[in-house]
Amino acid sequence: MNYLGKLLGGIAGLATGKWPLALFGLVLGHQFDRGYQNYARGALPSNFVPVAFSIMGHLAKADGRVSEDEIRWARTAMHALTLSGEQTRAAMQHFNRGKDDGFALERTLGTLREQAGAGHATGRRLVELLLPILLMKREASAQERRVLWQVCQEFGISRVELAQIEAATRIEQRFKPASGGAGQQDDATHAFAILGLSVDASDKEIKKAYRRLTNRYHPDKLSGAKASSDALTAAGKKTREIRKAYELLRDRRGFK
Repeated sequence: MNYLGKLLGGIAGLATGKWPLALFGLVLGHQFDRGYQNYARGALPSNFVPVAFSIMGHLAKADGRVSEDEIRWARTAMHALTLSGEQTRAAMQHFNRGKDDGFALERTLGTLREQAGAGHATGRRLVELLLPILLMKREASAQERRVLWQVCQEFGISRVELAQIEAATRIEQRFKPASGGAGQQDDATHAFAILGLSVDASDKEIKKAYRRLTNRYHPDKLSGAKASSDALTAAGKKTREIRKAYELLRDRRGFK
């Protein structure tokens, strides 16, 4: 493993005598180490994305339910991997498949291990993608920890190395600027309310509510009923609001 960046960054920060600068040096060093690792290991295996997101879905469901925060992290990870729109939709489908009760974790990991070959840089990248799901909670469940440890074992990542990855991830998250957080959660909650749905509504229920409300408020339908201009304007505004809410939930969930 390469910890030169974190070592030098931490030393430089400590030299100032200020702990915040020491932590900041560690963060910068971590970014250097990650960039070096990306350069050293080359491209990820071709099956990395489907495997990573199916396992992410499996991990998210390990405690019995998948939260909005976990779905949001999945989409953040897709963005970090610079996936196209089509690739993002496919990744979300794999995420949903991973939530199935019959998901074969060991076999899925094996397919990635076969392509990854020697070394465990691919496994480390996978762990870095999965860890935030555990770290976003006050306390990860035993089931979630078992899933993550099974990933580590498959790629020869020791408990010491896992602890180091976790510590670096915590530091990185601490200094990362907020990217919406509760605001994004509020947006989704508001979108569900506009469609007259609860936040645990299924994709099918979201689509059905969208079609029903669009049909009810579409200005073309009201114009045939000789509605007033004010009513048509209000209907147009309502239709745009419904469409915006639907598109937000569609993008969060990843369905078409």
